[in-house]
Amino acid sequence: MLIGIMSRLRLFISEYTLLFIIVMVIYSRYVLAFPIGFTVGDFTLRIPPVLIAYVITTVILIISNHVYYDLLTREEGKENPRVYHVIEVEDLSSNYANIIMTYVIGVVSTFEATVYGLIVFFIILIFIYGLYKDSEIIFFNPVLFLLGYRIYKLKVEENKTSIYVIYKEMIEEGNPIVVRHLYQNIYLDQRLIKKKRVNG
Repeated sequence: MLIGIMSRLRLFISEYTLLFIIVMVIYSRYVLAFPIGFTVGDFTLRIPPVLIAYVITTVILIISNHVYYDLLTREEGKENPRVYHVIEVEDLSSNYANIIMTYVIGVVSTFEATVYGLIVFFIILIFIYGLYKDSEIIFFNPVLFLLGYRIYKLKVEENKTSIYVIYKEMIEEGNPIVVRHLYQNIYLDQRLIKKKRVNG
């Protein structure tokens, strides 16, 4: 599975959905401010541009999260499940903490709800995207952490190189796991995948 620029961008946006929501709440005082009037005949319609930006942002967030959810859960295009026997485990769930720290950096710039703060916020986001766009971290959405999924770096008997696994339960050395391939050396808990319904 190849991940193009637009797919990476959607993954990044979905990863930072909570941050966008926080910033939208901070700037909510301006939602109905500075309306622009449009006159058609005797009818005048006043539309706040900030409200339009909120609607567009909300649509983008919904689409990005749907794409991320679909990427994780669809069965089509994924290889058959694999059973791996774990010989070494490293819990990388602290990566979620790294992502949360970038949330904090982004939010600090917007506390005053100024235009300057919003510009700094987007500059920070561009910088963070540049750091993470080619990293496996782009797949590690904090929402998964809230749902109880952890990130592991594993060495397994069946593979000479290390693999990353997003898994629901604690993985211990010597235990077999059932996973599906997601991207490069990243694998998913088989239970995340939605089975196709068979019409009987």
